[in-house]
Amino acid sequence: MTLGGKGDLPDNIPGYWMNETSGVLVPAVQAYLNNQPMTDRQIAAMRAYFRQWMNADWKGPMIDPLRTKVNEIATREDITAWLDMALSENIDPI
Repeated sequence: MTLGGKGDLPDNIPGYWMNETSGVLVPAVQAYLNNQPMTDRQIAAMRAYFRQWMNADWKGPMIDPLRTKVNEIATREDITAWLDMALSENIDPI
């Protein structure tokens, strides 16, 4: 199924952050969404979560750059920039 003319929706959609049970990711995403300070551990948790999302079988011209860029996330600003790229491909992990 094509979404808005962009990438294909993969069959193996990754788990959603609100369903995560380790207790690490949910506070990280909430801190990001609420514009609260984020620790290095929270940023790393979001980077790992986004990496999991990008391991799905996505299709589209920006998928490889997204997979590369996810490894470069080190700050809140990097998260925002990566999410903007992902949303341009109709990939919305948040």
